[in-house]
Amino acid sequence: MRVGYARTSTAQEEQDTSIDGQVAQLEAAGCEKVIAERRSAFKGVRPGWDELWALVGRGGITEVLVVDQSRLSRSGDDRQFLELCASKGTKVRTVIGGEIETQTDAGFLTASMMSVMNELQSRITAAKVRDGLRRRREAGFYACGKVPFGYRYNGEQVEPNPDHWEAARVMWDQLVDRQMNVAAWIKDTGMPWTPRGVRQWIANPILRGIVREKHGAVEALISWQEWSAAQEMLKVRSVMRGRTAHVTHLFTGLVKCEQCGKSLHNVRERAIPRLKCKSRHCAWYGRGIRVSQVREQVIAELVKAADAMAAMADLPEKEPIEAGVVRDRIAKAKAALAAGVPLQDGAIEMMESELAALLGVNASPRFDEYRELFQDPQTLALATDAELRTVVIEFVDSIIWLGGLESLRITLR
Repeated sequence: MRVGYARTSTAQEEQDTSIDGQVAQLEAAGCEKVIAERRSAFKGVRPGWDELWALVGRGGITEVLVVDQSRLSRSGDDRQFLELCASKGTKVRTVIGGEIETQTDAGFLTASMMSVMNELQSRITAAKVRDGLRRRREAGFYACGKVPFGYRYNGEQVEPNPDHWEAARVMWDQLVDRQMNVAAWIKDTGMPWTPRGVRQWIANPILRGIVREKHGAVEALISWQEWSAAQEMLKVRSVMRGRTAHVTHLFTGLVKCEQCGKSLHNVRERAIPRLKCKSRHCAWYGRGIRVSQVREQVIAELVKAADAMAAMADLPEKEPIEAGVVRDRIAKAKAALAAGVPLQDGAIEMMESELAALLGVNASPRFDEYRELFQDPQTLALATDAELRTVVIEFVDSIIWLGGLESLRITLR
Protein backbone atom coordinates (compact mmCIF):
# COMPACT_ATOMS: atom_id res chain seq x y z
CA MET A 1 0.00 0.00 0.00
CA ARG A 2 1.30 3.41 -0.95
CA VAL A 3 0.69 6.24 1.52
CA GLY A 4 1.34 9.93 0.78
CA TYR A 5 2.04 12.63 3.35
CA ALA A 6 1.42 16.34 2.65
CA ARG A 7 2.06 19.17 5.10
CA THR A 8 2.17 22.95 5.38
CA SER A 9 3.49 24.71 8.46
CA THR A 10 0.46 26.96 9.09
CA ALA A 11 -3.32 26.71 8.88
CA GLN A 12 -3.71 30.01 7.03
CA GLU A 13 -5.95 30.02 3.97
CA GLU A 14 -3.03 31.23 1.85
CA GLN A 15 -1.52 27.74 2.28
CA ASP A 16 -4.52 26.02 0.66
CA THR A 17 -2.89 26.17 -2.78
CA SER A 18 0.26 24.49 -1.45
CA ILE A 19 -1.50 21.67 0.40
CA ASP A 20 -3.91 21.03 -2.50
CA GLY A 21 -0.98 20.93 -4.92
CA GLN A 22 0.90 18.42 -2.77
CA VAL A 23 -2.17 16.17 -2.49
CA ALA A 24 -2.69 16.28 -6.27
CA GLN A 25 0.95 15.31 -6.93
CA LEU A 26 0.81 12.42 -4.45
CA GLU A 27 -2.45 11.07 -5.85
CA ALA A 28 -1.04 11.31 -9.39
CA ALA A 29 1.99 9.31 -8.18
CA GLY A 30 -0.30 6.41 -7.26
CA CYS A 31 -0.96 6.91 -3.52
CA GLU A 32 -3.94 4.95 -2.28
CA LYS A 33 -4.15 7.08 0.86
CA VAL A 34 -2.94 10.66 1.43
CA ILE A 35 -2.54 12.13 4.91
CA ALA A 36 -2.63 15.94 4.78
CA GLU A 37 -2.31 18.38 7.67
CA ARG A 38 -1.53 22.01 8.39
CA ARG A 39 0.87 21.79 11.31
CA SER A 40 4.25 23.23 12.23
CA ALA A 41 7.03 20.66 12.65
CA PHE A 42 8.26 22.62 15.69
CA LYS A 43 5.05 23.29 17.65
CA GLY A 44 2.62 20.94 19.36
CA VAL A 45 1.27 17.57 18.26
CA ARG A 46 0.92 16.54 14.59
CA PRO A 47 -1.93 13.99 14.40
CA GLY A 48 -1.21 13.20 10.75
CA TRP A 49 2.49 12.63 11.44
CA ASP A 50 1.61 10.35 14.37
CA GLU A 51 -0.84 8.45 12.15
CA LEU A 52 1.88 7.91 9.52
CA TRP A 53 4.27 6.54 12.17
CA ALA A 54 1.55 4.18 13.42
CA LEU A 55 0.74 2.89 9.92
CA VAL A 56 4.39 2.14 9.16
CA GLY A 57 4.88 0.59 12.61
CA ARG A 58 2.00 -1.86 12.08
CA GLY A 59 3.49 -3.01 8.76
CA GLY A 60 1.80 -3.45 5.41
CA ILE A 61 2.94 -0.09 4.00
CA THR A 62 5.13 -0.71 0.97
CA GLU A 63 5.97 2.92 0.19
CA VAL A 64 5.67 6.39 1.70
CA LEU A 65 5.67 9.32 -0.72
CA VAL A 66 6.24 13.02 -0.05
CA VAL A 67 6.83 15.93 -2.39
CA ASP A 68 10.24 16.52 -0.77
CA GLN A 69 11.95 15.47 2.46
CA SER A 70 11.24 18.78 4.22
CA ARG A 71 7.51 17.90 4.21
CA LEU A 72 8.22 15.01 6.59
CA SER A 73 9.72 17.22 9.27
CA ARG A 74 12.05 20.14 9.87
CA SER A 75 12.75 19.33 13.52
CA GLY A 76 15.11 16.36 13.04
CA ASP A 77 12.74 13.49 13.82
CA ASP A 78 12.49 12.55 10.12
CA ARG A 79 15.78 10.63 10.55
CA GLN A 80 14.20 8.35 13.17
CA PHE A 81 11.20 7.92 10.86
CA LEU A 82 13.46 6.86 7.97
CA GLU A 83 15.15 4.31 10.22
CA LEU A 84 11.73 2.92 11.23
CA CYS A 85 10.77 2.60 7.57
CA ALA A 86 14.05 0.79 6.84
CA SER A 87 13.41 -1.69 9.66
CA LYS A 88 9.89 -2.41 8.32
CA GLY A 89 11.01 -2.73 4.69
CA THR A 90 9.05 0.41 3.70
CA LYS A 91 10.51 2.56 0.95
CA VAL A 92 10.42 6.36 1.28
CA ARG A 93 10.40 8.32 -1.94
CA THR A 94 10.08 11.99 -2.89
CA VAL A 95 8.11 12.96 -5.97
CA ILE A 96 10.83 15.32 -7.17
CA GLY A 97 14.00 13.59 -5.91
CA GLY A 98 13.63 9.83 -5.92
CA GLU A 99 14.14 7.32 -3.10
CA ILE A 100 15.42 8.29 0.35
CA GLU A 101 17.28 5.39 1.94
CA THR A 102 19.40 4.96 5.06
CA GLN A 103 20.66 1.39 4.66
CA THR A 104 23.87 2.35 2.86
CA ASP A 105 26.47 4.71 4.28
CA ALA A 106 26.02 7.12 1.38
CA GLY A 107 22.24 7.06 1.71
CA PHE A 108 22.37 7.58 5.47
CA LEU A 109 24.77 10.52 5.02
CA THR A 110 22.63 12.13 2.31
CA ALA A 111 19.38 11.76 4.27
CA SER A 112 21.00 13.08 7.45
CA MET A 113 22.48 16.09 5.64
CA MET A 114 19.14 16.95 4.07
CA SER A 115 17.44 16.66 7.47
CA VAL A 116 19.98 18.98 9.11
CA MET A 117 19.78 21.46 6.22
CA ASN A 118 15.97 21.57 6.44
CA GLU A 119 16.09 22.12 10.19
CA LEU A 120 18.78 24.82 9.81
CA GLN A 121 16.76 26.60 7.12
CA SER A 122 13.72 26.75 9.41
CA ARG A 123 15.79 28.10 12.29
CA ILE A 124 17.35 30.79 10.06
CA THR A 125 13.93 31.82 8.76
CA ALA A 126 12.48 31.98 12.30
CA ALA A 127 15.44 34.09 13.47
CA LYS A 128 14.95 36.51 10.59
CA VAL A 129 11.24 36.86 11.38
CA ARG A 130 11.93 37.51 15.08
CA ASP A 131 14.61 40.05 14.24
CA GLY A 132 12.33 41.82 11.79
CA LEU A 133 9.51 42.05 14.32
CA ARG A 134 11.92 43.32 16.98
CA ARG A 135 13.25 46.06 14.71
CA ARG A 136 9.74 47.13 13.72
CA ARG A 137 8.70 47.36 17.39
CA GLU A 138 11.78 49.42 18.19
CA ALA A 139 10.88 51.71 15.30
CA GLY A 140 7.42 52.23 16.79
CA PHE A 141 5.48 49.94 14.46
CA TYR A 142 2.88 47.47 15.73
CA ALA A 143 2.95 43.85 14.65
CA CYS A 144 -0.55 42.99 15.79
CA GLY A 145 -1.97 40.93 12.94
CA LYS A 146 -5.67 41.36 12.21
CA VAL A 147 -7.42 44.13 14.11
CA PRO A 148 -10.96 43.84 15.49
CA PHE A 149 -14.07 45.40 13.97
CA GLY A 150 -14.07 49.12 14.77
CA TYR A 151 -10.33 49.52 14.17
CA ARG A 152 -7.94 49.52 11.25
CA TYR A 153 -4.20 49.20 10.68
CA ASN A 154 -2.78 52.11 8.70
CA GLY A 155 0.51 50.38 7.95
CA GLU A 156 2.23 51.78 11.01
CA GLN A 157 -0.18 51.51 13.91
CA VAL A 158 -3.68 50.59 14.99
CA GLU A 159 -6.26 53.36 14.98
CA PRO A 160 -10.06 53.69 15.23
CA ASN A 161 -11.79 53.11 11.90
CA PRO A 162 -14.09 56.11 11.35
CA ASP A 163 -16.28 54.03 9.04
CA HIS A 164 -16.99 51.36 11.67
CA TRP A 165 -16.31 53.03 15.04
CA GLU A 166 -19.90 54.00 15.87
CA ALA A 167 -21.26 50.69 14.56
CA ALA A 168 -18.80 48.80 16.80
CA ARG A 169 -19.97 50.78 19.83
CA VAL A 170 -23.62 50.07 18.97
CA MET A 171 -22.74 46.38 18.61
CA TRP A 172 -21.19 46.33 22.10
CA ASP A 173 -24.21 48.09 23.65
CA GLN A 174 -26.59 45.63 21.96
CA LEU A 175 -24.63 42.68 23.36
CA VAL A 176 -24.71 44.19 26.86
CA ASP A 177 -28.48 44.72 26.58
CA ARG A 178 -28.78 40.98 25.86
CA GLN A 179 -26.52 39.99 28.79
CA MET A 180 -23.81 38.94 26.30
CA ASN A 181 -26.17 36.42 24.70
CA VAL A 182 -24.26 36.16 21.43
CA ALA A 183 -26.73 33.80 19.76
CA ALA A 184 -29.65 36.11 20.54
CA TRP A 185 -27.75 39.13 19.17
CA ILE A 186 -27.00 37.35 15.88
CA LYS A 187 -30.62 36.24 15.56
CA ASP A 188 -32.10 39.65 16.41
CA THR A 189 -29.79 41.74 14.23
CA GLY A 190 -29.31 39.31 11.36
CA MET A 191 -25.63 40.22 11.23
CA PRO A 192 -23.35 37.79 9.30
CA TRP A 193 -21.23 36.94 12.34
CA THR A 194 -20.55 33.53 13.86
CA PRO A 195 -20.85 33.04 17.65
CA ARG A 196 -17.15 32.24 17.81
CA GLY A 197 -16.27 35.38 15.87
CA VAL A 198 -18.31 37.59 18.22
CA ARG A 199 -16.72 36.04 21.32
CA GLN A 200 -13.24 36.55 19.86
CA TRP A 201 -14.15 40.19 19.13
CA ILE A 202 -15.31 40.69 22.72
CA ALA A 203 -12.08 39.20 24.08
CA ASN A 204 -9.74 41.26 21.86
CA PRO A 205 -7.62 43.53 24.13
CA ILE A 206 -7.48 46.23 21.45
CA LEU A 207 -11.09 47.10 22.37
CA ARG A 208 -9.66 48.20 25.74
CA GLY A 209 -6.86 50.21 24.15
CA ILE A 210 -4.19 47.52 24.62
CA VAL A 211 -1.81 46.77 21.76
CA ARG A 212 0.98 44.25 22.37
CA GLU A 213 0.41 44.48 26.16
CA LYS A 214 0.87 48.26 26.06
CA HIS A 215 -2.08 50.05 27.67
CA GLY A 216 -3.28 53.30 26.17
CA ALA A 217 -1.63 52.54 22.81
CA VAL A 218 -4.89 53.26 20.98
CA GLU A 219 -8.24 54.83 21.85
CA ALA A 220 -10.36 52.32 23.75
CA LEU A 221 -13.82 51.38 22.50
CA ILE A 222 -14.88 50.14 25.95
CA SER A 223 -13.80 50.92 29.49
CA TRP A 224 -12.27 48.50 31.96
CA GLN A 225 -15.57 48.55 33.88
CA GLU A 226 -17.54 47.49 30.82
CA TRP A 227 -15.08 44.72 29.98
CA SER A 228 -15.10 43.41 33.57
CA ALA A 229 -18.90 43.35 33.67
CA ALA A 230 -18.99 41.57 30.31
CA GLN A 231 -16.64 38.87 31.61
CA GLU A 232 -18.99 38.24 34.53
CA MET A 233 -21.92 37.89 32.13
CA LEU A 234 -19.96 35.52 29.88
CA LYS A 235 -18.82 33.46 32.86
CA VAL A 236 -22.42 33.02 33.95
CA ARG A 237 -23.55 32.25 30.41
CA SER A 238 -20.89 29.59 29.92
CA VAL A 239 -22.76 27.23 32.25
CA MET A 240 -25.79 27.43 29.97
CA ARG A 241 -24.02 26.50 26.74
CA GLY A 242 -25.68 23.52 25.11
CA ARG A 243 -28.99 24.19 26.87
CA THR A 244 -31.70 26.80 26.29
CA ALA A 245 -29.29 29.71 26.02
CA HIS A 246 -32.05 32.03 24.79
CA VAL A 247 -33.68 31.92 28.25
CA THR A 248 -31.83 33.69 31.04
CA HIS A 249 -33.48 33.43 34.44
CA LEU A 250 -32.73 35.80 37.30
CA PHE A 251 -30.18 33.57 39.07
CA THR A 252 -28.97 31.36 36.21
CA GLY A 253 -25.40 30.37 37.03
CA LEU A 254 -25.25 32.69 40.06
CA VAL A 255 -26.23 30.36 42.92
CA LYS A 256 -23.89 27.48 43.77
CA CYS A 257 -24.30 24.44 45.99
CA GLU A 258 -21.95 24.48 49.00
CA GLN A 259 -21.72 20.67 48.98
CA CYS A 260 -20.55 20.10 45.36
CA GLY A 261 -19.72 23.61 44.14
CA LYS A 262 -21.96 23.24 41.05
CA SER A 263 -24.50 25.85 39.91
CA LEU A 264 -28.11 25.21 40.85
CA HIS A 265 -30.58 24.58 38.00
CA ASN A 266 -33.83 26.42 37.33
CA VAL A 267 -36.85 24.12 37.60
CA ARG A 268 -40.59 24.58 38.10
CA GLU A 269 -42.52 22.47 40.57
CA ARG A 270 -46.28 23.01 40.78
CA ALA A 271 -45.77 26.31 38.91
CA ILE A 272 -43.29 27.49 41.57
CA PRO A 273 -39.80 28.42 40.24
CA ARG A 274 -37.04 26.74 42.23
CA LEU A 275 -33.28 26.36 42.14
CA LYS A 276 -32.13 22.75 42.60
CA CYS A 277 -28.88 20.85 42.72
CA LYS A 278 -28.82 18.44 39.77
CA SER A 279 -25.39 16.90 40.37
CA ARG A 280 -26.03 13.18 40.85
CA HIS A 281 -22.89 12.71 42.93
CA CYS A 282 -23.91 15.40 45.43
CA ALA A 283 -25.39 14.50 48.80
CA TRP A 284 -27.95 17.29 48.26
CA TYR A 285 -29.04 16.06 44.82
CA GLY A 286 -32.68 16.91 44.09
CA ARG A 287 -32.93 19.43 46.93
CA GLY A 288 -33.14 23.19 46.50
CA ILE A 289 -34.64 26.56 47.37
CA ARG A 290 -37.38 28.76 45.95
CA VAL A 291 -36.27 31.53 43.57
CA SER A 292 -38.49 33.99 45.46
CA GLN A 293 -36.62 33.25 48.69
CA VAL A 294 -33.25 33.81 47.01
CA ARG A 295 -34.50 37.07 45.54
CA GLU A 296 -35.74 38.30 48.91
CA GLN A 297 -32.49 37.48 50.69
CA VAL A 298 -30.30 39.05 47.97
CA ILE A 299 -32.36 42.25 48.05
CA ALA A 300 -32.17 42.27 51.87
CA GLU A 301 -28.35 42.06 51.73
CA LEU A 302 -28.17 44.85 49.15
CA VAL A 303 -30.50 47.04 51.19
CA LYS A 304 -28.48 46.35 54.35
CA ALA A 305 -25.33 47.54 52.56
CA ALA A 306 -27.03 50.35 50.64
CA ASP A 307 -25.59 53.22 52.73
CA ALA A 308 -22.06 51.84 52.63
CA MET A 309 -22.27 51.15 48.90
CA ALA A 310 -23.59 54.61 48.12
CA ALA A 311 -20.82 56.13 50.24
CA MET A 312 -18.21 54.21 48.25
CA ALA A 313 -19.11 56.28 45.21
CA ASP A 314 -17.09 59.09 46.81
CA LEU A 315 -14.02 56.95 47.57
CA PRO A 316 -10.94 56.97 45.33
CA GLU A 317 -11.17 54.54 42.44
CA LYS A 318 -9.64 51.12 42.96
CA GLU A 319 -6.83 50.54 40.50
CA PRO A 320 -6.88 47.41 38.29
CA ILE A 321 -4.72 44.41 39.13
CA GLU A 322 -2.54 45.05 36.07
CA ALA A 323 -1.30 48.30 37.65
CA GLY A 324 0.35 46.39 40.48
CA VAL A 325 2.05 44.09 37.98
CA VAL A 326 3.45 47.07 36.06
CA ARG A 327 4.64 48.65 39.34
CA ASP A 328 6.61 45.48 40.09
CA ARG A 329 8.15 45.51 36.63
CA ILE A 330 9.22 49.16 37.05
CA ALA A 331 10.76 48.43 40.46
CA LYS A 332 12.70 45.45 39.09
CA ALA A 333 13.88 47.43 36.08
CA LYS A 334 15.12 50.29 38.28
CA ALA A 335 16.89 47.81 40.59
CA ALA A 336 18.57 46.18 37.60
CA LEU A 337 19.64 49.57 36.25
CA ALA A 338 21.09 50.50 39.63
CA ALA A 339 23.03 47.22 39.63
CA GLY A 340 24.61 48.15 36.29
CA VAL A 341 22.46 45.96 34.05
CA PRO A 342 21.95 47.72 30.70
CA LEU A 343 18.32 48.26 29.68
CA GLN A 344 16.73 49.14 26.37
CA ASP A 345 16.53 52.90 25.86
CA GLY A 346 13.24 54.28 27.13
CA ALA A 347 12.15 50.97 28.70
CA ILE A 348 11.38 52.46 32.12
CA GLU A 349 9.66 55.51 30.59
CA MET A 350 7.50 53.18 28.49
CA MET A 351 6.44 51.19 31.56
CA GLU A 352 5.68 54.40 33.48
CA SER A 353 3.47 55.55 30.59
CA GLU A 354 1.71 52.19 30.69
CA LEU A 355 1.14 52.58 34.45
CA ALA A 356 -0.25 56.09 33.97
CA ALA A 357 -2.74 54.76 31.41
CA LEU A 358 -3.79 51.97 33.76
CA LEU A 359 -4.34 54.34 36.68
CA GLY A 360 -6.97 56.07 34.61
CA VAL A 361 -9.01 52.86 34.58
CA ASN A 362 -11.56 52.09 37.29
CA ALA A 363 -11.74 48.44 38.32
CA SER A 364 -14.33 48.96 41.09
CA PRO A 365 -18.05 48.28 40.77
CA ARG A 366 -19.95 51.26 39.39
CA PHE A 367 -21.12 52.67 42.73
CA ASP A 368 -21.48 56.17 41.30
CA GLU A 369 -23.86 55.01 38.56
CA TYR A 370 -26.10 53.24 41.10
CA ARG A 371 -26.01 55.97 43.79
CA GLU A 372 -29.69 56.87 43.37
CA LEU A 373 -30.70 53.22 43.44
CA PHE A 374 -28.97 52.66 46.80
CA GLN A 375 -30.38 55.85 48.24
CA ASP A 376 -33.87 54.51 47.52
CA PRO A 377 -33.49 50.74 48.18
CA GLN A 378 -37.22 50.07 47.73
CA THR A 379 -36.54 50.36 44.01
CA LEU A 380 -34.83 46.96 44.16
CA ALA A 381 -38.04 45.27 45.28
CA LEU A 382 -39.86 46.69 42.25
CA ALA A 383 -37.11 45.84 39.75
CA THR A 384 -37.78 43.29 37.03
CA ASP A 385 -35.73 40.09 36.99
CA ALA A 386 -33.62 41.42 34.12
CA GLU A 387 -32.94 44.71 35.95
CA LEU A 388 -32.12 42.98 39.22
CA ARG A 389 -29.84 40.47 37.49
CA THR A 390 -27.69 43.35 36.20
CA VAL A 391 -27.32 44.70 39.75
CA VAL A 392 -26.54 41.23 41.16
CA ILE A 393 -23.81 40.58 38.57
CA GLU A 394 -22.29 44.00 39.30
CA PHE A 395 -22.31 43.94 43.11
CA VAL A 396 -22.73 40.35 44.37
CA ASP A 397 -19.54 38.29 44.48
CA SER A 398 -21.12 34.93 45.37
CA ILE A 399 -24.40 33.28 46.42
CA ILE A 400 -23.89 29.91 48.14
CA TRP A 401 -26.83 27.64 49.00
CA LEU A 402 -26.18 25.98 52.36
CA GLY A 403 -28.59 23.10 51.94
CA GLY A 404 -31.59 24.41 53.87
CA LEU A 405 -34.91 25.62 52.56
CA GLU A 406 -33.95 29.23 53.19
CA SER A 407 -30.23 29.17 54.03
CA LEU A 408 -27.85 31.18 51.84
CA ARG A 409 -24.44 32.79 52.24
CA ILE A 410 -24.29 35.99 50.21
CA THR A 411 -21.04 37.86 49.72
CA LEU A 412 -20.98 41.33 48.19
CA ARG A 413 -18.05 42.69 46.19
